[in-house]
Formats: sequence, structure tokens, C-alpha cells
Amino acid sequence: MTRTMAGGRVTRVHRPRLRFDLLTWLVGAVGLLVYSLHGFNGVLSRDLGIYSYAGQQVFEGVPPYEGILNRAGPLAHWLPGLGVLIARIGGLDDVFGMRLLFLLFAVAGVCMVYLLGRDVFGSKAAGLASAAAFLSFHGIIAYASGGPREKTPMLLMLLVSAWAVHHRRWLGAGVALSLATLILQISFPVGLAIALVGLIAVQAGDRLRSAVQFAFGGIVPVVVCIVYFTAAGALQTAFAAFWALNSEYNVGNSITRGFATNWWQLEGGYGASLWVALVGVAAIVLLGLSELGRSAVQWWRTRDRPEPAAVSTVGLAVAALVAIAWMFLNFDDWPDAMTVLPWAALAYGGVVKALSRHLAPRRVLALSLVWIVAGVAMALNFSVGQRDQRLTAQRQSVTTVMAELPDDASMLSINAPQPMVFAHKTNPTRYQTLSGGLGRYMNDTWPGGLEGYANWIDEQRPTVIAVGGSVPAWLRGTLSDGYQRVGNGPGWVWFVDRSVGQKTLRALKHVS
Repeated sequence: MTRTMAGGRVTRVHRPRLRFDLLTWLVGAVGLLVYSLHGFNGVLSRDLGIYSYAGQQVFEGVPPYEGILNRAGPLAHWLPGLGVLIARIGGLDDVFGMRLLFLLFAVAGVCMVYLLGRDVFGSKAAGLASAAAFLSFHGIIAYASGGPREKTPMLLMLLVSAWAVHHRRWLGAGVALSLATLILQISFPVGLAIALVGLIAVQAGDRLRSAVQFAFGGIVPVVVCIVYFTAAGALQTAFAAFWALNSEYNVGNSITRGFATNWWQLEGGYGASLWVALVGVAAIVLLGLSELGRSAVQWWRTRDRPEPAAVSTVGLAVAALVAIAWMFLNFDDWPDAMTVLPWAALAYGGVVKALSRHLAPRRVLALSLVWIVAGVAMALNFSVGQRDQRLTAQRQSVTTVMAELPDDASMLSINAPQPMVFAHKTNPTRYQTLSGGLGRYMNDTWPGGLEGYANWIDEQRPTVIAVGGSVPAWLRGTLSDGYQRVGNGPGWVWFVDRSVGQKTLRALKHVS
């Protein structure tokens, strides 16, 4: 539609394309195929165990953070809980139900990449090129059917927010960015960068109204969460987890600190697709600079405001730079690079648009098809060729150990929530993982600190203690005094109370 401004000048007001696009469904079908072929039996790592256990606790009616304390947003607990609900209704395994739901989030994400690439760069070929790049990222594939990982729905909401900004749907953009932030806080500066670029380009008379709509959309989900946690009597814990743990206790590590190790982690997580991402980052920054320069020259000559496509391209470039800058502030492992990936993928759609200015349409189409086929082939090669089946061994380890113990055997986890998930046990406290500042927070808030917690464990005497990684120094005395190490699980070590008797301990050593 058009709007006539003062002075008779006519400008175009961008609105979403709501027409049916068969290619959106085709992209979704290909994404579903690629992600499903990777299988649902990938290892349940410690972090994935956190969100799986959180989902089970939410399903049981326990508010987020009360079941297990971690630093992500409350939706990172609620969404796996929805997966558990799906599993229980359908008579499925809990982990499979959660992974099925997060698979749908991943498929929706690649569809949003297509839609954003199509609308920003003005062609379906650009959208398909963007989607093919996004589909090729190994880390995205691994978590698509091997979650639940909070970054999968976070990326989906970031893409929805960016699409809404492009179409000047400010209320929806604010809601989507708020939801992304309530999943994982690191999404906020990235999504806000896109929105601010879009708001700057809005007509002066509309800018305040657009900003208010955006802010209002962002506030609504936050208010809903505050009301919920207040009603549940869990607001103080929620605030500590969402804000204090990150701002006061977590000490971020720059990607430049131990760069060789961090690069090795990136290569391990993304493989050859890491280079697709690096080329994409460079391309989107160059495309953004190009559009910024073109828009500046246009404004200087005609005083016309830039086209929405140019504004969005600059916004995508700024988002990529902000995501990279965050990695210089806080980088733990390869999943922390995921906020860069959508904008790197969209660069390939921008390249298609740039080529269309200089080459014949047939050549552009041919080159686009070559890249689309290459991207899908790369995705299929990883999806089928590097399947992970370790979930079966993890589940079997828990089943065999628990079969040797009484039905009412209790369990406690230290950095090992996975056995809790498989055994459907409840940890006696919300403290399980102690990295990322959680150990320091517990040392400050638990009576007597970590040593006091060790004494409390000694008093409670859970039947089984599962420890992930090395045994922390403060726990060694408790374990040596009353527990026997009976073996290793895939990702943790089993310690069992000696009071179960030597016969049971020998049987556990045999089966584990």
C-alpha cells in the first residue's frame, strides 16, 4: 500500500506477504527430512539434561528454577515441559516427546529463514539460497532432533522478530523478541539491534508510535511471567536465576581467551559448515555496508528515505556484528555461536540479489540452484553420515543400575541431571549444576556454603549419587566416608551408599 506525505511525496508502506507460498512448505518438508534422518538417539549431554529435567519438573507443576536452577530464561523450562505433556498424552518416552517438539521448532526456523530471505532480498531464489545455507549448519542439525536445547526456539523467535521488523509490525516484533529473551537472554541485544535500525529508518512522525508498540509488545510477556512467578511464590528465585546469576556470578570468557581451543570446539560443532558461516558473516557485513552507502547517497541527492529492503539488510549486518561482539564477551562452547548463524545464512540470499544486478536471470537462477543443491547435500551428508546413538547406552545404564536397587531408592545429582531424567527421579534440591557461577551462588546462599551442602548430603544419605565430570573437592569426604564407586555411565559416575550391602554393590559393579 502507499501513503501520501506532506508535500505530495508518495512513499511505500511495507506490509507482509500473506499469500500462499508453496515453497515455504517445500522448505519445511526438506528441513523435516534432513533433521529427522539424523535420528532421535543423540547423546543427552549435561546441558540437554538440564532442560529435559526442567521440563519434567514443570510438567509436575514445579515452577521454573524451583525444580532446577540455571541461568537461561523461564521459557527454556516451560517449552520442554510442553514436550513432556505431548509425550505423556501420546504414550511416548519423555525425551522423545521433547525432541519431537523441538524438531518442529527447528523446521519452523528454517522456514522463517526462507521467508525472511525472500522478503528482504525480493525473490524466492534468494529465500531458498538462505534456507539452504541455514540447513547446512551441523550444529543446528544436531540439536534439531537431539535436544531439547533452548537455542532452537530462541533462534525461531529471533527470526520471527526480524521478519516482523522488516514488515513494520512493531507489536509482533516486540512480542517475539521478548519471547526469545525469555528463552535465552543473549538473544536480546541481537534482536534489539535489528529493531533499532528499523526504527531509525521510520518516518519521524511514526517513529515514536512504532517504538511504543515495540516496547509494549516486549513488556507483555514479561508481565505475564512476573504475575505467574508472584502467584507461585517463586519470584525471588526467578529473579536470581534470570538476572543475578548472569550479572553478578557468571564470569564470561572471551572467544580470544584460549582461541585455539575455542576454534577446535567450533570445528567440532560445525565441521565444514563453519566455513559457510564465516563466508556468510563476511558477506552480510559487506552487503550491509553497501546498502548503507547506497542509501546515504540516495538521501543526499533526493532526501528520500531508504527502501525497507536496504534497511533490513543493514539491520541483519548489525545483528551479525552484535552477535560476534557478544562472543568476545562470553563464549563457553560452540553453541554460543548460534546467534550468528541466521544472519550468516541470509547473506547467501543477499548474494543472489547482488548477482541479479549484474548477470542475466538464467545465470542467477543456475548459480542459485547449484548452491541450493550443495547446501542440502552438505546437510544430508552430516545428518545421515554422523548419527549419534549414545542415548540408548545412557538409558540402559540407568535402567540396569536402578534395577538392582529398591524401588524407593533416592538419587542426587552433581553436574549429572541425565540419570534423573531417565529414572524419573526428583533431585532433593534445585541445585544440580555448579558451573557458570552457579557454584559461587550456592556457596553464598546455602547455609555453610558448599561444605555445608556436603554435610547436608551426608545427613540425607541418598541411595545413589551421580556425578558428572570430576568429583569436586568439597564432596570427596562425603563420598569416601559413606559411598562406593560402582562404575561409570555415559557422561557420569555412579556412587552408591554402602548401606545397600556388599551383595548389591558387587552386582552394581558388574552391571555398570
